[in-house]
Amino acid sequence: MRISSRGTLNRKPAGQPDSGFTLLEIVIVVSVLALFVGLAVPRLPDMAGTRIHRNARKISMALQLARSRAISLRRYYRVEVDLNQGSLSASYFGPEGTYIPDDEIRRTTLFDATILDVVNASDGKVLEGTGWVRISPRGFIEPAHIHIADQRERVLTIAPYAASGRVQIHEGYVDLSVK
Repeated sequence: MRISSRGTLNRKPAGQPDSGFTLLEIVIVVSVLALFVGLAVPRLPDMAGTRIHRNARKISMALQLARSRAISLRRYYRVEVDLNQGSLSASYFGPEGTYIPDDEIRRTTLFDATILDVVNASDGKVLEGTGWVRISPRGFIEPAHIHIADQRERVLTIAPYAASGRVQIHEGYVDLSVK
């Protein structure tokens, strides 16, 4: 049984067509692929837009979790919004008359977004330092709005409803008095 003979490795048998692609065929295939990629890329979701919405959902979940804890533990809660660090934490009103950090609710830090301000009914608009959203033991949330923005200056408003505790996210800057 002969595997190969000298000098016949690169020879093709007679009557067999050439194998491989011509330069023209490769150029056509690459052009078609480039066309498809050019059409598909602009339709991909805006990653920065999804990041700011992800941060808004983080704030929404922190508010809803604090409301659930306030109801279940029958305590006054507040969500503390640190505008300087871009983070949220929750604490409850303890027997000593001070707010005690709730270790069950993790500190939430925003990435790729900044907190512009916190507007609530009792303190008004807080532009620096710490703003609060207060929650009663029955689950009523103080009327408040939290405004966040990203690097492209897109703004979202996070607005919890007082009685239901449902949190809605609005595009743009929504003033508390308009609601």
